[in-house]
Amino acid sequence: MLTSVFGMRLNTYGVVIGWLGVIFSFLATILLSVGLGFVDEIAQQIVDTQKNTEMTLSEVRTVLVILFSVSLALKMINLLASAMLVLGTVKERHLLLLPWLINNGVMLAFAIITHIGLWAEIIGSSVPLFNALPIILLSVLVLVLGWYLYYGIYSLFKQIQASSEIQRPLIPPATHQTNSYPSYTKI
Repeated sequence: MLTSVFGMRLNTYGVVIGWLGVIFSFLATILLSVGLGFVDEIAQQIVDTQKNTEMTLSEVRTVLVILFSVSLALKMINLLASAMLVLGTVKERHLLLLPWLINNGVMLAFAIITHIGLWAEIIGSSVPLFNALPIILLSVLVLVLGWYLYYGIYSLFKQIQASSEIQRPLIPPATHQTNSYPSYTKI
């Protein structure tokens, strides 16, 4: 397990990542909401700039509404997960870190699949491998950085979980009571 990420203690790192997630998700939520409000104008602009006459305005509008709506829902989930990450880090409650870990674990798995598809497309194309090498290396760097950041929050989760188990064991030690009636019979 990690003890620090980029020179920051894990608690500080968790709060920083959480607040960055909250801020960027909030800004993306605003932008996507504005985009949904102006979906007709955006669809008209796309149809006007495309030379492909097969696309109709209603098809473009439908695709944009679906894309913006799904993105808005995902950003709201990310906003809530990031807020719970901050709260869980500050209050040292490991279960509040789980939504962020699950959300970003799914995003990391999706990114890995996407990058493998990108690598297959680059290798399968007629582009010389020497020209494609910077793109592949940048892609690997992004994946390694994403995994490192995720592992930092996972280490924070395990650290908080271990400290909470020491402070509050799940099963309290048995106390031996003699000559005592059960609590429901006492008046």
